[in-house]
Amino acid sequence: MCKNSKNILLSAVLAAALCFSACSEQNAEQTETISDTVTSLSETTIITGNEIESEAEDGLSESPAANADDVTEAEDYDTDNPETGLVYFIQPMIEQYDEYDEWNLAVWECRDTDVLRGWHYDDEWKYRKELIFVFSNYTDEPVTVDSIQIIRESDGTLISFADSSNVLDIDFTVQPGHKTDYLLRAEDFDYSACESGIYNAIVNVGLEGYGREFFINNSELYEETVPLLWYRTEQIGIAPTFLTEEQKMFFAKAHVRMSEFFWCDSCLSAWYAEKHTADEFIEMFTDVFTEDYAWSLARSRYIDENGSLRESLGGRGIDMSYYGHCFFPGSSDDEQVTFKAVVTYCHSDNPYEVWFEEKDYHMVNTENGWRVDKFSLWN
Repeated sequence: MCKNSKNILLSAVLAAALCFSACSEQNAEQTETISDTVTSLSETTIITGNEIESEAEDGLSESPAANADDVTEAEDYDTDNPETGLVYFIQPMIEQYDEYDEWNLAVWECRDTDVLRGWHYDDEWKYRKELIFVFSNYTDEPVTVDSIQIIRESDGTLISFADSSNVLDIDFTVQPGHKTDYLLRAEDFDYSACESGIYNAIVNVGLEGYGREFFINNSELYEETVPLLWYRTEQIGIAPTFLTEEQKMFFAKAHVRMSEFFWCDSCLSAWYAEKHTADEFIEMFTDVFTEDYAWSLARSRYIDENGSLRESLGGRGIDMSYYGHCFFPGSSDDEQVTFKAVVTYCHSDNPYEVWFEEKDYHMVNTENGWRVDKFSLWN
């Protein structure tokens, strides 16, 4: 599920010279019954019409509105797709630019098939420019989705649709035993006007509302600030576009170092550990990391309790659940800069399961230039 194959290339030529390695290495069923029609959804929050009501301008009650405070994550997790009631899923991320990934150029076609148990579509999320709702009706009666609402998770704001309302009536029926797409088109919902971040899509079925999270990415993810040369030891490194040119270069180099020595296939051979001191090893990092941070990283993996280099046979396996990431600026001045990345994940065995993680970054301005003293790889 990795978004961009460029990330795979980041394991280092330099690291390969130093080591021999190989990478080793909630969907809890939840059923709610709606009278007359079984419409249970898995790992979703149910918001009843009695709890929250939205009044239309003409004074009539609209479909039940949702509040971010009422939407909670399921406590359990299961890689199997639920196969009871009406099941609702959406894709992990919406992107409004084309330059990084040809998948963004895919043409969407509605999929309407018989429900197949324990199975999902191939290339599920090739189309990423508008939100696809996937409904599977495991009941023997038609189920109608009345309306959709979108909530910004950061502050609980209900986002308006093109008609200026907070509720989009769709009156979309899923036939019994069918799995059917519904596309929320840009003509109904202006994705490009949304700030980057996590959102919650609420579908209303009768008096019940069911929510699932997704990410809207309207920012440029990164720039390639270190050239990729296949026949030399230089690799590609990425950096957020909101950094200064100098900061970008140091951050991109830090990305290369982290990918060389702290990614899935990073290792250190017994031969190198015997022939070099810990100080010599640390010198490879201090052009991009502060010395204290370089030592902290090295001790976690390559330096023993006596302060000597030790063999390392590789770290964790590649994170197959990684889907994409988006950088967000924090604070900055002449002395330091902080920012974060929000990483989107999908379970490798079930692309419908989506979750998010924040990673923090910090750079300081030293007498030798900018240095990184907090860095986390995002995949």
